[in-house]
Amino acid sequence: MLLITPLQRMLEDTSFSNVVSWGPQGDCFVVKDMNEFTKSILPRMFKHSNFASFVRQLNKYDFHKVKNTDDNQFGEHSWTFRHPDFHADRRDALENIKRKVPAARKSTGGGRSGNSPSPTASSTSVDALQLQLERMARQQDEMTAHIRNLENNYQNVLNEMVNFQRNMAQQDGLMQNLIQYFLQLENGGMVSS
Repeated sequence: MLLITPLQRMLEDTSFSNVVSWGPQGDCFVVKDMNEFTKSILPRMFKHSNFASFVRQLNKYDFHKVKNTDDNQFGEHSWTFRHPDFHADRRDALENIKRKVPAARKSTGGGRSGNSPSPTASSTSVDALQLQLERMARQQDEMTAHIRNLENNYQNVLNEMVNFQRNMAQQDGLMQNLIQYFLQLENGGMVSS
């Protein structure tokens, strides 16, 4: 129950509902904004800020990540977790949620070899890889946005340079006209004296 109590408190705290909340039917919970969840809620509720570690803990209590559907109302980067006994309206079922006992490995040739990964380890690896892929996709989106911003800035600088050159050409023309005017005045003044 080490994980379940803070998880329950977190989902009951309405100030977190824009970042993490119960799903629409109350049979799962959704992390809507992983960055904000990692930055502000994990340290407050779970004393760390490592999302992959949080997911590993959920796996140890037999929670499963639910695949996002095409009509996912919380966004493509949201994470949905479900456990058969974890429901918004069934506090009595919480006592059924227990940490999984690691399966004993068989050292004889009759079972799995001692070095092959367990289903939990491979699902944790898949979750970690999925987390890394999502992080990389977010970073790529951020870099793309940054490049667009740089392109806009570059275009603005070019526009300012063109305007500056126009102004310089106008000022140069004005100076030429003034020089011509003063030369004519001077030449006209010499003729009349």
